[in-house]
Amino acid sequence: MTLLTSPGEWQLQKVIPNPWGAIPLTGGGDFLNQQAKQYYKRLHDSAEASDTKARRHHYVPKTHLKRWSADGKRVWTLNTETGSVKQLGVNDVCVTENFYRVVGMDGEAHNRVELMFGAVDEEVRRIQYILLTLDQGSDLSFEDFMAAGVTAALQRMRTSQSRRLMQQQDLWWGEQQADGFTSPITDHDPLRLNNIHTEILFRTMWKAADVMTTRQLEIWVDPKGRFITSDAPVQNPFVGGVRPGLDEARTIWWPISPSRAVDWSNELTGEKVTFKRATTSLTDKVRAIMLQGRDRFIIATEDQLRTLPVGKGIPRRAQMRLRCSQRKPNGEYVEPPGCVVETKECYSNGPDVLLCDSGLHRHVPTLAEHR
Repeated sequence: MTLLTSPGEWQLQKVIPNPWGAIPLTGGGDFLNQQAKQYYKRLHDSAEASDTKARRHHYVPKTHLKRWSADGKRVWTLNTETGSVKQLGVNDVCVTENFYRVVGMDGEAHNRVELMFGAVDEEVRRIQYILLTLDQGSDLSFEDFMAAGVTAALQRMRTSQSRRLMQQQDLWWGEQQADGFTSPITDHDPLRLNNIHTEILFRTMWKAADVMTTRQLEIWVDPKGRFITSDAPVQNPFVGGVRPGLDEARTIWWPISPSRAVDWSNELTGEKVTFKRATTSLTDKVRAIMLQGRDRFIIATEDQLRTLPVGKGIPRRAQMRLRCSQRKPNGEYVEPPGCVVETKECYSNGPDVLLCDSGLHRHVPTLAEHR
C-alpha cells in the first residue's frame, strides 16, 4: 500500500494487491523459501570445499557479458578513462587478480570465496535466462521472483566500484583514528579490503534483496537492441549528482541483453511482472544511467558504439561524498559542536568531502589518490 502524510496524521491512499499470495521478504535471510535455502546451501558448501588455484576472478559474470557478444567469445568495450574502444575476450573483461582472495579464521589466505561466486554465477545464468525468455503469456514463480531480487542485489554489491568506494570510506575513517579502526593504507595488509568487502557483501545480501522484492518487476523490451551494460551492471541512478540509497531509489536498472532490461520500480501495479516496449527516449535514458554508473568500462555491441562517447575520456564517476548533519539517521538531534557524518555516493571527479570546522574531523589529503 502507499501512504501519504497530511497535517498530523497518515492517510491511506490506495491498496496494491499482492499477486504472489505470499510475503516477498526474506526477513534479512531468516525466512527463506526452499529454493533460496538450496541456493544458500550451495554457497555454504562452496565455502567448505578445497581451495582453488584460480587467481583471475570475475566481478561481473562471463554469462552476463556474453549477451553482448556476437560470437560468444568477445565483446566490444569502451574504456571511459581514455575513450578507447577495444574488442576483448570475455575472459579478460571485468576480471581482477585475486579479487576474492581473503584471509581465513586460521590466518591463511585462500580463494574459496571465488568458488562461492561460481555458485553465484550459475544462479545469474539461470535467472538471466528466465527473465530473457519470459513473455506476457508465461508465468513467473514466486521462488524465481525472489531469486531475481537476490541475484540483482548481490551483483550490485560485488563490483570493483563497490570495492573502490569502500576503500575510500575505509581510508577516511581509518585516518579519523576511530577506536579499533585502522585503514588498509596504514596496516599494509593487501587482503584486508577483500575481507571487508566480501564479509559485508554476504552479510547484507538478504537485506538488500528485500528492498528489490518489495518493488514492481518491469521488463523493458527493445527489438532494436539498444541497451548497453557496464562493469557495474545493476544501477540505482544518480539524482542531482547524488546516488540515493537503495530503498530510496525510484528505479533500479539491470540491462540483461541488448534487447531487454529489467527495472525494479517503486510504482507498484499489483502484477507479477509488467512488460513494456522500450522507446528511443527510454533506451537513451538507460544508456545515460549506465554511462554515469559504470566504474571504468562500458560493454556494448558493435552497432552500439556509434551512440557512445568514443575517443573522449569521462573523468567523473561514482565517488564517496561526506557531509555533516545535526541529525542521526533515526532523526535524533545532535547538539553542537557534535555532528553526524553522512555518507553517500556522488557523481564527481573525486571524493567530495565538505565537513564542518568544529575540529572533530581529520583532513585526509591522500584520499584524492583513490578516486
